Amino acid sequence: VDSLDDAGKAELYRKLRWFARGLAMRNPLVAAKPIVFMERRRFACQMLHEYLAYFHEGMEGGGVFLLKEPGKSMEVKDLVGGRLPPGSYTTLAMSYDAKTMWFAFAEKDKPKTDFYAPKPGCSYFHIYAMEVDGGNLRQVTDGPADDFDPCELPDGGMAFMSWRRGAGFIRCSNPWEPIPAYTLHRMDRDGKNVRTLSFHETNEWHPTVLNDGRIAYIRWDYVDRSAANFHGIWTCNPDGSNPASLFGNYTAKINACYQPRAIPGSEKILFVAGAHHADVGGCLVMLDPKRVKLDAAGGEDRLDAVEVITPEVRFPETSKDWGKSYFHGAWPLSEDYYLVGFSFDGLPGGPGGKKDETGIYYLDRWGNMELLYRKPGIASMYPIPVEGRARPGVIASMLDRNLGEEGEFMVADVRRSFLGLPTDRRVKELRVWQVLPKTTHIANDPKIGHANAESARMLLGTVPVEVDGSAYFRAPARKPVYFQAVDELGMAVQTMRSITYLQPGERRGCVGCHEPGNSVVESRGTLAMKRGVSRIEVGPDGTRPFSYVRLVQPILDQQCVRCHEAQKSGVVLTGGEVEKNGFTKSYNAMRKYVRWYEWGGESIDQAVTRPGHGGASDSRLLSVLGDGNHQEVKLSDEERRRLYIWLDGNVPFYGTYGKEEQEAQRRGVAVAEPRVQ
Repeated sequence: VDSLDDAGKAELYRKLRWFARGLAMRNPLVAAKPIVFMERRRFACQMLHEYLAYFHEGMEGGGVFLLKEPGKSMEVKDLVGGRLPPGSYTTLAMSYDAKTMWFAFAEKDKPKTDFYAPKPGCSYFHIYAMEVDGGNLRQVTDGPADDFDPCELPDGGMAFMSWRRGAGFIRCSNPWEPIPAYTLHRMDRDGKNVRTLSFHETNEWHPTVLNDGRIAYIRWDYVDRSAANFHGIWTCNPDGSNPASLFGNYTAKINACYQPRAIPGSEKILFVAGAHHADVGGCLVMLDPKRVKLDAAGGEDRLDAVEVITPEVRFPETSKDWGKSYFHGAWPLSEDYYLVGFSFDGLPGGPGGKKDETGIYYLDRWGNMELLYRKPGIASMYPIPVEGRARPGVIASMLDRNLGEEGEFMVADVRRSFLGLPTDRRVKELRVWQVLPKTTHIANDPKIGHANAESARMLLGTVPVEVDGSAYFRAPARKPVYFQAVDELGMAVQTMRSITYLQPGERRGCVGCHEPGNSVVESRGTLAMKRGVSRIEVGPDGTRPFSYVRLVQPILDQQCVRCHEAQKSGVVLTGGEVEKNGFTKSYNAMRKYVRWYEWGGESIDQAVTRPGHGGASDSRLLSVLGDGNHQEVKLSDEERRRLYIWLDGNVPFYGTYGKEEQEAQRRGVAVAEPRVQ
C-alpha cells in the first residue's frame, strides 16, 4: 500500500469496499428480498409531537414504496401511486403473512385544527391498509381523532395509538400546541370494534408484539417527577391487562426509549435510545429483559441489560453533545443483522438538527453498514423485508365479566421492596389514588399546588394490609391509579410515582411494593386471600377530588388561627383571601414547612421514592406541630391523619383544572368527582 500513489490507494479502497459490500449482500437474511419502506417529511420539533399537529405546518410529501432489488438497484415502485391527496405519512407496518401493509396518513389541512372542538373539514391521521403490491388501498379508521402506529396482533386484531379516548392533554405543552394524550387502543382489521386498552393519563406510542405474544409499547411516564425523562418500554397483554414496566422507567442515562422491536428467534429487543426534546431517532441498542436490574444506590435502571450496537452514535440529550448522526425505525433480521433508517445529520429538533434526511441501510453489530436506498431531501424510513414471519401465540384473555366495571388487585407482601422498607414501621393500609387527566393544555395553567407541572388527583380511599404484608381488594376499572403503603400512624412509607389500571374484570397480582424485577410470588396462602376481598374505604372530606380548603383549612381554623392572629407572627394561616398565585394566604405561608415531589429542584427526589421518605415524613410541619411543642397545640388523631393525607398527597391546593371548579374550591364548595375515562 505504501508504494501506491493517492489514485492507487483510492482504487484499492473502492475494490475493498465493493468486496465487503458483496459479502454483506449475500447474507441470506437480506439477499434477493424486496423491502417496503416509507418516505416522509417530519417537522423538526423541540418535543416529541411529530405525530400530531406538524402536518398543519405544511409538512406534506412522501408515500409507501417497494425497493425491488436491495443492494443491486435503487429502483422503487410507488405503491400509493397518487391515489391519496397531498398530506403526511407516518408509521408503516406489515402483516405476519407479508400480504398487507398499514400506515397512517393525514391530508394537508385547510382550516386549523381546534383540539377542543374539532371542526368539519379538519384533517387527522387515519390508518390505511393496502396489499403489498399496492392493491386494495383503503381507509380503515375515521373520525375527529388522530390514529397512527398500527400493529397487527397475533389474534388478527390491530393495536394502534389514538387520542380518541378524549381524556386529557400533555402537562408541559405551550399555548400554540394543544397536544392531547394519545394511548394504546385496539380494533378489528376492518376498523370496527375499537376499544381503549390503556387508561394512562399521558402519552404512549410505538406498539409492537413481542415473541411471547405481549404488546410492547412506549409510555411517557411521570407522576410527580421529570416530564423530560422516563420514556420507558412497557408491556401488556393483547386485551390491555397486566401493564408492566420492562425497562427505562427509572433511568436518566437513556433519555427516552423508542421503537422497540422483537428480534426473531430471541428474547431480546432492539430499540432506539433517543431524546425527549427532538424528533424520534438516536442510538441503536439491544435489551435483554432477563438482565434488567435496578442500581441499589441510585434506584435507577442499570445499563447492564443494554448492549450498545452503534457506540459511535451518542445517547441524545443525556449530555450537551448530541452527536452528528442518528438511527430510526430499525428492523432486526437477527441479533446480528438489521435494516435501519440512518442519517448523517444531527437529530431534528436537537442542536445541529436542521433537516431530516435519512436513507435505508443494511447494518450488522460489528459496524458494517451498506446503503440500500437514499433520496436527497426526504426521510426514507421504516424498512421492512417482504417476507412472512412467525406469528406469536395468542395470549388468552382471563377477564371475568362477573366483576362488571371493577377488577381486583392482589399483593402478596408489601414488604418485598427492592430498596427495603423501614423495619420499624409496619404497613397497615394502602392508599389508592387516582390521577386525573389534565383538561387544559398549557403547563402549570392552572397550577394545582406548589409542585411544578403537577397533576390533579383524588384519594379513592384505603384498603387494609394484613400482618403478613398481603392485601386483596376490589377497585374501579379504567382509572389511572397509584398506591401508597401507609404505616400505623397514617404516614406513607413508600409511594408509587407511576400509574397502573385495571381492565373491567381483571384480576391483577404483584409480589410486593416496588419489588425487585423478575420476582415471583412464593407458593403460600396469604391472610388477605383467606379472609376475602376488601372494598375501598372512602377517605375524609376534601379528598374526592382534593381540596385544601375542605381538608386542611378547618384544622388551621380550629388549632392555629386564633393565636397567629393575636400574636401577629407573620405566618398568616387564615383562609378565604386568595393571593395573586391563585392560592390562599395560609397555603402560601406553609410552603416553607412542607416537602413534595415534582419535576424540578425542589423535589424530595426527582427520580425515585426512597422508602421511609415522603411528604409527611420529610416535612417540617409535623415537627413544628409536635404534641405540646408548639404553643401547646395538640392535634387529634383524625386531624393528624388528615394532614398526613395532604402531605403525602403532594400538598395540592386544588383537585381540578377547570376555572369554575377551582373557583368553587376556593370558596370551600365541594365539587363533583370528574367523570373521565
